[in-house]
Amino acid sequence: MRKFFSKEKSGKEKKADFYILYTIVFAAISLVIYGCFYFNGKSLVWSHDGVPQHINALAYYGKYLRNVLKTLVFDHKISLPMWDMHIGYGSDILTTLHYYVIGDPLTLFSVFVPEKNTEILYEILIFLRIYLAGITFSIYCFYRKNPKQATFIGCLVYIFAGWTIYASMKHPYFSNPMIYLPLVLMGIDKVYKKEKPYLFIWATAVAAMSNFYFFYMISVFMVLYAAFRYFGIFRKRSVKDVFQWFLKFAGFYLVALMIAALIFLPVIMTLFGTERFQAQNYVPFLYDRIYYEKYLGCLIGENMIQWGVAGYSAVAMAGVFVIFSKRKKYTGLKLGFVLLNLFLLIPFAGHVLNGFSYVSNRWIWAYGMLIAYILVQAYPELFTLQMQEKRRIFIMLLVYCVLALVSKSARTERNSMAVMLLVLAVFTVLSYGNIFIQGKYLCGMLVAVLVTSIILNVSYQYSYEKNYLSEFEEKNRALEELQDGPDRTILSLDGSSSSRYDQYKTGSYVNTAMYMGTNSTSYYFSVANGNISRFFDEMYLNTPWDYHYSSLDGRTILDRLASVKYFAVKRNGYGYIPYGYDEEAASTKKYRIYEDEDSLPLGYTYDSWISREKYEKLSVTEKQQALLQGAVVEKSSLPETQLSFDDKKADFTLEAGKGCKIKDGKIIVTKKNAKISIGYRGEPKSEVYLIAKNLDFSAYSPREQVSDKKWNSLTEYEKNQILYEDDNWRYWKESKESAVEVSLGSVDKTIRIFTDKYNGYSGRHNFLLNMGYKNYSAGTMTLTFSMPGEYTFDDLYLVCQPMESVEKQTEKLGKESLENVSMETNKIIGDIEVSSDKFLAFSIPYSAGFRAYVDGKKVDLIKANSMYMGIELKKGKHEIVLTYCTPYIVPGLILTATGLLLFLLIAVSYRKSKKSGERGKQKK
Repeated sequence: MRKFFSKEKSGKEKKADFYILYTIVFAAISLVIYGCFYFNGKSLVWSHDGVPQHINALAYYGKYLRNVLKTLVFDHKISLPMWDMHIGYGSDILTTLHYYVIGDPLTLFSVFVPEKNTEILYEILIFLRIYLAGITFSIYCFYRKNPKQATFIGCLVYIFAGWTIYASMKHPYFSNPMIYLPLVLMGIDKVYKKEKPYLFIWATAVAAMSNFYFFYMISVFMVLYAAFRYFGIFRKRSVKDVFQWFLKFAGFYLVALMIAALIFLPVIMTLFGTERFQAQNYVPFLYDRIYYEKYLGCLIGENMIQWGVAGYSAVAMAGVFVIFSKRKKYTGLKLGFVLLNLFLLIPFAGHVLNGFSYVSNRWIWAYGMLIAYILVQAYPELFTLQMQEKRRIFIMLLVYCVLALVSKSARTERNSMAVMLLVLAVFTVLSYGNIFIQGKYLCGMLVAVLVTSIILNVSYQYSYEKNYLSEFEEKNRALEELQDGPDRTILSLDGSSSSRYDQYKTGSYVNTAMYMGTNSTSYYFSVANGNISRFFDEMYLNTPWDYHYSSLDGRTILDRLASVKYFAVKRNGYGYIPYGYDEEAASTKKYRIYEDEDSLPLGYTYDSWISREKYEKLSVTEKQQALLQGAVVEKSSLPETQLSFDDKKADFTLEAGKGCKIKDGKIIVTKKNAKISIGYRGEPKSEVYLIAKNLDFSAYSPREQVSDKKWNSLTEYEKNQILYEDDNWRYWKESKESAVEVSLGSVDKTIRIFTDKYNGYSGRHNFLLNMGYKNYSAGTMTLTFSMPGEYTFDDLYLVCQPMESVEKQTEKLGKESLENVSMETNKIIGDIEVSSDKFLAFSIPYSAGFRAYVDGKKVDLIKANSMYMGIELKKGKHEIVLTYCTPYIVPGLILTATGLLLFLLIAVSYRKSKKSGERGKQKK
């Protein structure tokens, strides 16, 4: 310990004592963090995303790797499954799970961990990532010749900020860019110093393979850092010199991308085809007023909106004051600090750094590295501060404290305590030479204040008031939750391997099918098949997301086209059972499973086709009927379908309840949970649909909920009561979403309306709700509006869809269908006999990765019915084979091999230049 706090003798001194102390302090603080979860009976698995996505993906990946190794060892062959029917409607494994596990080197440990212990590995990896982030930061600092004490303090600031305390617990892989960024930046420095570029190339390559989302941010900061360092290192500059350096870095960067291409290329090409990153999100010119009022306090205190989870230790801000007290020094750090603060203050920067998607400051971990390194650089200056510089620091402290706490909204307990610690940290800094004579005591005091600041941030974040821990799953329950759905029962039923199940309010997690090995209609991962999203748009499916869906709303036509054979509901209470699911196939303590005996198989046939142009002109209810009559394709040799429709609009009346009125084609809601009744008369023995076209929502502020006449009659006190009610008017901001609960008899469903200000906005405003099959022709539907505001729509109507024609058309499609279906690794095999030329449609989402073979001959695989795919067949018996290979993985493999070859050539070139340089020295 004495050695650690003593003055370092040389840059080559061993750092063993540093890493021992770092490990001890890291372990101690980590135990405090873990204890907050453990003693409250919580795991580190976030309920919202952690169970269905994160731990699910880790368990799946471990099983996947073990199966690959098992096949290699026992069967002596390499078998890499690339597609899995159990992920959503069937998905590519690499592109779906890359964001979570595939490409991250640390998740490879899952191969050694039994599935039942995945939660233990999951929690270990959370802290291991944070620990490694500190290690790479220290390597960067030591490379820049910073002292151990400064590096140690900087490490703690870097790895125990709000980002890790808040974000990394919910999203474990959010710590990964913190590991890679210091190595990438160090690699840039090495290139500038004309050292070997190996670190830059490999750090960039691993970052690209690990996560495309954060790699984009790393690339942005890579460019900014290279620019800042160029002007900081070189005194003689020219356009030619800048261009030469640009070409050099661009070359190394491209080599790194080529090395990563095996994973990176398929993922990035798939990403361009998704709907999520194509939505037009709202980007305000400025944030809400409260954001700026709380900004300075939140930098060292509580979380900001839009993922601005700073929460840096107060000691870090003291370091900022120190470097700004030094004139004509640290220009690069000062400009960097100002620039990144501007990024945090301007929403457009959050938009750009979030991949031109919704506004989000998920890049703030990079700000953390800057502020931590500022402290590292400021530390040696603490011992040489002049009186004038101390005065400047004191003035900066006063200004900061006033601005940080001047707003009432900013004077929270957490922010106030952070400011108090900042005052203590600054006075500790200013006291050197008076109270603290020896540097080791000053260092010890700063570490004490730093650790105290971290512990206070942890305790406030995980306090009962924040209710943060309530969002996490109970200890040892995450994997059990994935097993507690209806999947286990469905797995035991006949035909479940080549059919799907739908559900209604079972309460089970999404993605359980992936874990249990069933086939469902649910999916929730960040990257989704764009064809599925576009089909859902066409069908007005009641889901506001394009990457998160849990059912087909029990719509008979859609269920049958998707080969849905089973339907799950809760056992207790009334369970809504859609049309056709007449037979109870199984029953457990929690669920009842019903079977549709008329469900379509995985492959069914059409004898005619519908042009895309003709299909696009149909209404939403006509479109779904058309899909039962003919295959929707671009062209075909089959005859065109003669369409017929029997859906009928129902007559209805609207009656507004209290706090709600209908005016000029709008529904104006002035009270939460206001209701509208819809009395309708339609057709018996039909599914009843409520259809809303271009449904949108604009929230009312507390003031707008009161009429002008009433407002003018109120006293100032009464006005203030209204303005401060609930949302606190001074800081009220327009709601980003609303919900409309729709009920008919015992069936109740919810429309969630997202505005363009919502992070998950996908542009959906058309909704069709299936309110169930009704034998009667009339009824009353109730709409309950969750939020006050203005609900606008282009059209709102009810449609009755008779089922008689649906039965006949389903029977026709399934008469000649794919039989003897077997699923192998990346292959689906089946037999079929058709009495005439037909189109065989597969209830599998279209992907360019599939290839089709009929009797051993390759045939064209066509996108059909917007979402699915199919092939044309001639009359007779046929063997059908579908094979799958991840799109762009072969070009990615070629690029990776080329990249590795180029890297070897670069290595050889540097070795030769080094040898020639040594020979030149010997000659001299």
